[in-house]
Amino acid sequence: MSRLQIDHDANISVRDQLVNQLRYLIASGHFNVNDTLPSTRSLGDQLGISFHTVRKAYQELEEEGLLRSQVGSGYTVEERTPLAKSERMERGAKVVNDALQQLIGLGLNDAEIESLFQEQATLLDHAGLERKLITVGPHAEVNRMCADQLSTALQKTVLPVALTQTDRHKDADYVFTPYPYLSQVMEAIPRGDTMGFSTHLPSKVLGAVARLQEHETLGLVTRYRDTVPPLSEDLRSHTAFDGQVIAASIDQGTEHLQGFVDETDLLLATPESHRRLRPFLDASIHDFEELRVVVSQDSVDSIAEAIPA
Repeated sequence: MSRLQIDHDANISVRDQLVNQLRYLIASGHFNVNDTLPSTRSLGDQLGISFHTVRKAYQELEEEGLLRSQVGSGYTVEERTPLAKSERMERGAKVVNDALQQLIGLGLNDAEIESLFQEQATLLDHAGLERKLITVGPHAEVNRMCADQLSTALQKTVLPVALTQTDRHKDADYVFTPYPYLSQVMEAIPRGDTMGFSTHLPSKVLGAVARLQEHETLGLVTRYRDTVPPLSEDLRSHTAFDGQVIAASIDQGTEHLQGFVDETDLLLATPESHRRLRPFLDASIHDFEELRVVVSQDSVDSIAEAIPA
């Protein structure tokens, strides 16, 4: 608990100092859900303050939904529904306004205030305040492709999250999702800054499919079965290919792949299925392309511009 420090000469009460610092430690992940905080007496002794003051601070955080108390167990960190963005912005504006008034009262000019804010933001980053970035989508395989691309572009970890599991990630700071799901995801994760993105299939793949004749067969191999419908629909809608499309997924094994591969005139495989498909490919007789869903460059640029370095 060495991160907690009390300034007895400050013009803010000891309890408010403690509440504000504990809020920060919980929000930044220093304390996680179900972690038990030090007892009121031990924390009071450590900080040189009354245990009554510590109890009042804990009780205030309990009323906010950040802590819960249990007889015999003390206070533990509670999982709560985050504030909506509008409320966070309103409360944050008041905090910033109070801070600005104090800084101006100390005689700092605009340039000095701006320099201080930038300096403190840098210190927070170096202190390990990691932002949580996720992509949300209905199809795990496609979602992972998008997350991998955004991770590379942003040089930050972006986690793929299923559309059905957003309740486990309400603490995300930035959320990326295809435009058709934007409003749904914004409602599910109100705390996060949610941005939509568009995707497309590679031109090389679309060109190969568009060259197929109506009597020829397009083969599609994916890792998961639910990846097949959206990819098949995209391929048909963007190429006007009206021939036969057959599909296979490898989540239930690869024994069926040899016969499947031999029936195709053009074979497409997602990155997660390509490695396990290789033993069945003969470069001399099989036309093959790797099929990736690509996040559009303008979407990548917009997201990169919005995410702090």
